[in-house]
Amino acid sequence: MWQVNETLAFDGKQYRILFTEASYFYWIAIDENKGFPVKVYFDECINWVDEGHIEKIPDPYAYLQGESWTEESSVYHESQRNYELIKPIVEGEGAFDKKVRAKKVNDVVAKSGKGKPTIYRLMRRYWQRGQIKNALLPDYKNSGAAGKRRNFIDKKAGRPRIYGIGSGEPITESVRQQFRIICDKYLMNEKVFSVRYSYIKFTKAYKLKNPYVEEHEIPTLRQFQYFYKTEYNKVTQLTVQTPQGVYNKDVRPLHGTATAQALGPGSRYEIDATIADIYLVDDNDSDKVIGRPTIYMVIDVFSRMVAGFYIGFDNPSFPVAMKALISSFSSKVETCARYDIDISEEQWPCLGIPDVLLADRGELMSHQANYLVDAIGVRLESAPPRRGDAKGIVERSFGTLQAKFKPYMPGVVTGNKVKKHGEKDYRVEAAVARSDFVEIMLYSILAHNLNKPLEKYDRASDMPENLPSIPIDLWNWGLQHRTGRLRTIDTDIAKILLLPRQKVTVSELGVKLWGLIYTGKEIIKTGWMHRSSEVSRPKKLYAAYELGSANNIYLFPEEGKNTFWVCDISTRSREYRDLTWYQVWERQALQKQALAEAKYQFSPVERNFDDLLEKKLKKAKKNSKTSKLSNAQKINEIKANKRQLREQERKELAIAPNRPKQEDLAPVVQLNREEESYQLPDFIPELFDDGDES
Repeated sequence: MWQVNETLAFDGKQYRILFTEASYFYWIAIDENKGFPVKVYFDECINWVDEGHIEKIPDPYAYLQGESWTEESSVYHESQRNYELIKPIVEGEGAFDKKVRAKKVNDVVAKSGKGKPTIYRLMRRYWQRGQIKNALLPDYKNSGAAGKRRNFIDKKAGRPRIYGIGSGEPITESVRQQFRIICDKYLMNEKVFSVRYSYIKFTKAYKLKNPYVEEHEIPTLRQFQYFYKTEYNKVTQLTVQTPQGVYNKDVRPLHGTATAQALGPGSRYEIDATIADIYLVDDNDSDKVIGRPTIYMVIDVFSRMVAGFYIGFDNPSFPVAMKALISSFSSKVETCARYDIDISEEQWPCLGIPDVLLADRGELMSHQANYLVDAIGVRLESAPPRRGDAKGIVERSFGTLQAKFKPYMPGVVTGNKVKKHGEKDYRVEAAVARSDFVEIMLYSILAHNLNKPLEKYDRASDMPENLPSIPIDLWNWGLQHRTGRLRTIDTDIAKILLLPRQKVTVSELGVKLWGLIYTGKEIIKTGWMHRSSEVSRPKKLYAAYELGSANNIYLFPEEGKNTFWVCDISTRSREYRDLTWYQVWERQALQKQALAEAKYQFSPVERNFDDLLEKKLKKAKKNSKTSKLSNAQKINEIKANKRQLREQERKELAIAPNRPKQEDLAPVVQLNREEESYQLPDFIPELFDDGDES
């Protein structure tokens, strides 16, 4: 009916079954300090069960079965000695017979020299706690009142003070309250002041509250440290002192893995960007340092395959992220061929769109991300702020891929920009060309996808043991045995649908986007460019644009549909042809700056012109007041006055021959030999003549 060591409750009192036979059993009360095993017949016990007096209960000493002590410990030796002492008594059925048990107890007392109360206490503990050796372990857990605070009023806790004055001050409830105030203010926050600094603040507050106390009567730093460590456990300290973002990312306990959320290949992609830790140089001029490139990675969570990438110099943004995403949709064979890397479609089979895309909030908070959801059908998930661990797979891949070249390449970012005396600046050491870096990264990605074993990959239970944890093998196995297959899409259409969009206006000139005018055959056919007030033009239209070229835009003529018209830049905006949008915005900014400066120069001219107008207006008003003619006379003389002025104007504006003026007189030819002079007499020689006067 019942087994040995089973625990029962009889009318609320706990018992343990020690021995069973066909018709009876022995049990003992667990909680009594006195008493011995009692014989009970099953027939009688069945009646108690029917009447509801007996019920099964959990073993209160089940924890002793898991106790384990080393053979060198004093606790182990003590339990062994106690068991060897009572072993002759408790073994066999005779242990439950009073006469046999009494004789064995007397023999043990005679041999060991122990008293009967000790023997009976050990026997009773052995029976009450499960009849195992661990039942005789001492109850050290009940010693010392663990977890209970000691209250000292006259003497301090611990050893007395050896050096210094006095014996030390006890920590009363009033002191604890001051300790707690200081700890909450200076230690239990994100600033985390030092314990020493906090203790100084406590001494100031303690002296302020007790102005006549001596220095040796102030609680010591060690007492303050002990209170801090015992009052605030380590978990509480970490939770309060660590900033919330850092705690969630680096400290909090983890309860799952990212792979468990992925049903199969293409079920879940992660995308993120980083700035590479290397400075590059131009392909054509090694002296031209072009800075650090931007790397975008799109990784499949299930297989860890790098599905797409972007390596360039655009800053991380939604349009650049879409370039990396488009790379994950399309074939990578042509991309690798541009760098003389020959691969097949089977070596990089990531083609199609995923079910879920996880990215940073900064990239997906753009309203344009809605087109990714509506047009392509990808479900977007954004990571919380400052939570890189939310997409830890793609975050970790940056370090893994760069670790292969960082120890060897010149221009790798190391340490701080501010160098010590004699140290070199890693920026001037840059020597790796842009195309070479892209080729290195492609080889690194291919090595990861095709050959790298994932040592810490958390495998599912249905994966075969002989399946290697290599991304390409996991990808191929998942396509055959899991759900979440990739969905195909027209890559050319996807490239347009994922471009950034902007609201445009329509006028008789065409479609205007950021001041540039665009036209197209569809726009002309609709009649939007006809110069008539009767033409009805749409008010809310959007156009997609490629940041790398301002020559074309893609106009969406119907709201809510993905049909688009290709529009070309018009001759009116020909100055922006063959420019990128960044160059367009830069040129427009320079033009606005020049226009603003020109307005500053025009302002004084405009004021002078206004002064002239006011002056002439005053003169006109003055002339009107001095007029003596009547109104009728003025009107009758208008034609004659106009005719007279017209004739005068004609004379003044008449074109006359432009003959050179002759300032010198023409020479006179004398018929006689003696020339006659018609010049004025010159008396200067006579004025300065030194001859004698007559």
